[in-house]
Amino acid sequence: MASAGATPKGIRAWLRKKTRKKTKLKDVHNVLQDLKKAYKRNMSDVEGTESILEEFASEQEGNTAQIFVDKARGVAVAVTLQSAGMKRSFAAFPEVLMVDSTHDTNCNGYKLFSFVVHDCFGKVKE
Repeated sequence: MASAGATPKGIRAWLRKKTRKKTKLKDVHNVLQDLKKAYKRNMSDVEGTESILEEFASEQEGNTAQIFVDKARGVAVAVTLQSAGMKRSFAAFPEVLMVDSTHDTNCNGYKLFSFVVHDCFGKVKE
């Protein structure tokens, strides 16, 4: 039912109607979560990531997600996602802030970050 687009509340209502038992919404959420975990256990990391991103993109119209792959090496180099709300915010405030964190830490144990700010006039500051 969930894969057909039914909400947990709709599933609960259907269960109550068919079984005449007082099913809690939390029970429906738990069953759906268990089904998702069982489904994802049979996937590789790549398939699981794609599944999560597809689920995010289908949750709300306007959500987008993409994986960028270096075809020469066959390695994913970036994963991006943008919700419909983020798109609305960007339309209202077109300045861009990119935060990049390298994998792991430097020799002092600190995470390495780089910030890039791009404003609506095309000026970039690093």
